[in-house]
Amino acid sequence: MLLVKLGGSAITEKTKPMTFKNGKVREVARVMLGESAIVLHGGGSFAHYVAEKYYGSGEWEPRGIALTKTAVLRISSLVVEELADGGASPIPIQPSDIYIGRTLYNRAPIDIALSRGLTPVLYGDVVPSPSGYVIISADDIAVDMARLYRPRVAVFLMDVDGVYTAPPGTPGARKMDVLDVDRLSAAKTGFDVTGGIMKKVQAALAIAAVGIPVYLCSIDDVKSLVAVLRDGHDHDCTYVPPHS
Repeated sequence: MLLVKLGGSAITEKTKPMTFKNGKVREVARVMLGESAIVLHGGGSFAHYVAEKYYGSGEWEPRGIALTKTAVLRISSLVVEELADGGASPIPIQPSDIYIGRTLYNRAPIDIALSRGLTPVLYGDVVPSPSGYVIISADDIAVDMARLYRPRVAVFLMDVDGVYTAPPGTPGARKMDVLDVDRLSAAKTGFDVTGGIMKKVQAALAIAAVGIPVYLCSIDDVKSLVAVLRDGHDHDCTYVPPHS
């Protein structure tokens, strides 16, 4: 089984609200053909743009909840459509239907989908909690899925070809072939209320800690994606070795 996380910046224009990058997800689906998989995706410039307006202080207005939920459903429909166009058999599963806060209380929809040869698609979402509504990121969900289903590999697809020591393009920035957290400098670009690159790194480390190899790659680098899914060699990604 594969675990594939589509980063919001990889599938949307993060600085342009509600702008989807057509065709990216379709190519990923073609590479995944014949593999059992769970796919997750970020909210990108759909959900983050809306959530930032209404959730900046950590307090939700009812309209903010509704509009953010509308945005995540919109981007998820686009992702599911492109996965299907690429030959996959996706089935969207709303995290708000199976999570209470950060707790997964009902895995049955995922289990049933996998048993029927479908590809569950989950995403960063607004979910109910004892204190009201909170945001759960796709990175958080990816860690849960890795611990529960133990995929043979996890891949985080981004708009850059790996994790850099500093924001790509800045003086001295170097891509890490193997993740070294001590060399990482965080940066924020565009709209993101779920933690950006540091959240991805933390999720990757948590997944590797249960013995699963993790790769952080560019969504445009089909050759590396094929290599990672085949044997883990000859790729141009940042690798996080499994450990336990």
